[in-house]
Amino acid sequence: MSALTRRIPRPSAALVVAIVALFMTLGGTSYAALMITGKNVANSTLTGVDVDNRSLGGKEMKKNTLDGGEIKESALGPVPKAIDADTVGGQPASSFMSKTTRGFEAAIPQIQNFSNNTVVGTLPDLAPGTYVVTAKLTYESDGSVDSQTCTLHVPGGNDVTEFTTDTADAETLTLQKLTSSNAVFSPSVSCTSTDDNDDTVGDGNIIAVRID
Repeated sequence: MSALTRRIPRPSAALVVAIVALFMTLGGTSYAALMITGKNVANSTLTGVDVDNRSLGGKEMKKNTLDGGEIKESALGPVPKAIDADTVGGQPASSFMSKTTRGFEAAIPQIQNFSNNTVVGTLPDLAPGTYVVTAKLTYESDGSVDSQTCTLHVPGGNDVTEFTTDTADAETLTLQKLTSSNAVFSPSVSCTSTDDNDDTVGDGNIIAVRID
């Protein structure tokens, strides 16, 4: 048989498996050699040039590591102003604020020669609520020394002041009561006059301060 007609023997199955395994081993080694991890990079050697623009996202940043030193303030745009900063649901915030008058006052005028147990002053139509009610007035008698009383009338109980009249000087009286009412009420002051109706009261006022 001549050299030209000599047949090359077919490789055995074992040889084929060995060759494939060799290539896989070489390929795997080459791939592993191209893998770069943090251990392969020296500290402080990577710079911005080595990172594509806009390639890093929030997930690449460690939480709570950026502060003002890493942010260029001049590059920040203006913060948009909230359109509804002064409104709630489109309504002015002031419309949701409680507007309650807290102080009320009525004058006690001067009354001369009044009859016994006359109402000398009234603070009308206080709304339901809790109040401190105070009345101040003067009482002067032109007759003999006698015992008199003035009473502040409010819901839940009255404040009564008893005093002795003095023809020389006018008595300055202060009455006060904490009261609470579920209905509209009108505090008032009355005084006795048992000295022939020749007494004088007045020059005072009734003040109510709401505290609820």
